[in-house]
Amino acid sequence: MILGVVALARGLPQLVFSPLGGVAADRFDKRKVLVIAQSLLCVFALVNAVLVHTGAIKVWELVAIGLAQGIVFPFTMPTRNALIPQLVDRNILPNALAMDSAGRNFTRVMAPSVAGVLIAWNPTVAFYTVAVLYLFSALTLLKLPSTKGTVDPSRNAVQQMVFGFRYMFGRTRLVILMIMAFIVVVLGMPYQQMLTVFQSAVLHVGPEKLGFMYAAVGVGALVGSFAIIYRSDDPRRQQYQLCAGVLFGVFLVVFALSRNLGMSLVILVLIGACNEVFMTINRMMVLLNTDSRFYGRVMGTYAMTFPLGAVATFPMGALIDRFGAPKTLAGAGVLLLAAVLTLSFMLPRFWGSDEQPETKPRTAAPC
Repeated sequence: MILGVVALARGLPQLVFSPLGGVAADRFDKRKVLVIAQSLLCVFALVNAVLVHTGAIKVWELVAIGLAQGIVFPFTMPTRNALIPQLVDRNILPNALAMDSAGRNFTRVMAPSVAGVLIAWNPTVAFYTVAVLYLFSALTLLKLPSTKGTVDPSRNAVQQMVFGFRYMFGRTRLVILMIMAFIVVVLGMPYQQMLTVFQSAVLHVGPEKLGFMYAAVGVGALVGSFAIIYRSDDPRRQQYQLCAGVLFGVFLVVFALSRNLGMSLVILVLIGACNEVFMTINRMMVLLNTDSRFYGRVMGTYAMTFPLGAVATFPMGALIDRFGAPKTLAGAGVLLLAAVLTLSFMLPRFWGSDEQPETKPRTAAPC
């Protein structure tokens, strides 16, 4: 439950501020937005490290740091995703997005292993390392080119946000993609927050094995990213996405029933691969069906789905305390499987070919 509270503290601000982050991505220089955001995250990580170092860290302080991070995170994801199409030609955008996912997932493989070694040696060093890496990230972003805003500067942020919502909700295909992301994030993603529970209370292995569990998810995600890079131009990618969503639910149920560490690690690799294939293709389709002037605001709305995974951790934590981790996760897997199958039959237009986004807004109002 406490784990769910900390995750909720980080997730709720992201849910509220993601549309504003999307406006910032369209209104300002994307590089500057990213550098400022990463610098602030560096400061928060440094505060966390100092509190751990001095032994003063408490749950309420973790909640406060989570709230601060949750306010800043919404300015990174929409901006990062909106910047990628401006760095590459549109015809290679699917491949670029897949490579972006591969790079991110490579760190998901390496980081848990490194973190496990650092925590075993000195936990304080692990937290200081996080702060140093945020600083390195901010300095690296300075190498990127500057970009110009794509919105009418005479409109205020609220008006631009409203235009973004009108644009997205006026396009059925984008709405469908948002719903698909929402389902997978709410029902599927909380399993990552609960791996600590499975490590200690279900599999009954030491905390050093938790790093292997997270690394297994990262390996699967990396494999899924490479598979998308290889098949990025395949017109059947939407079918691959739906299949990955169905298998994601199936493997969650299998993992919930497993009591063997080796089998659980294999299943976590498959879970990571299915999840990555589904979400990367979904993000790819959102950008391919969006006018360039609305990249930031559409991705800001899309980013609202991700903190829902942290928000969903809170009720799932309560259910785990009451019914146990296996039953809770298996139930979520069954619901995920049923929801993806239902949507695939109810929304046949989702199987169609890619739409070409309009070059002008449907309304006469400026964007």
